[in-house]
Amino acid sequence: MNIIQKLLSINPFSRSGRRLAVCKGIVFHYVGVANQKAANVWNYFEKDCPADKHYSSAHYIIDLIGDIYHAVPDNEVAWHCGSSAKDPASGRIYTDWARKKYGFYANDPAITSPNYCTIGIELCIDQQGNFTPETLQAAVELAAKLIEENHLTIDDIGTHNLIVGWKDCPHPWVKRPSLFEEFKDKVKEKLGVLL
Repeated sequence: MNIIQKLLSINPFSRSGRRLAVCKGIVFHYVGVANQKAANVWNYFEKDCPADKHYSSAHYIIDLIGDIYHAVPDNEVAWHCGSSAKDPASGRIYTDWARKKYGFYANDPAITSPNYCTIGIELCIDQQGNFTPETLQAAVELAAKLIEENHLTIDDIGTHNLIVGWKDCPHPWVKRPSLFEEFKDKVKEKLGVLL
């Protein structure tokens, strides 16, 4: 696993420096632009978000070749899964799943959000809109590491879609949920957990 420490500068829009209250989960996302490099995503968080006054970031960005950019320290908040739009199923800002999983952090969006209790990971996609084997292998290794470090379980791995309901993210796993289950099985294997 090749982790490149490249922390974003402190700024209100991508790295506020606020402390993560607690770590209750790992949330996976995808970069919606095919063949986008992790370095370009990092540059977007570093330069474009502050310039456009747009809140967006993630703790980690995993490249097509499996390199992992560490953009926000694990003990700080990244802006990756907040919302102001309602989940179509629950009619509330966050899904029933998110409210059950994150409790206080998903119950009142006027006060807080799941950003304050989760680690966000962006995955780059290839020209066909899929994750490369290298991206997935790095994601498995990183997820296993974060689970061990934060005393989490496989059930603490989620997706952006599971939290907000309306966002098709990460698209490859929303489109084919069996791929997300296969991914979690690989993380279990990495951790040595019986399937």
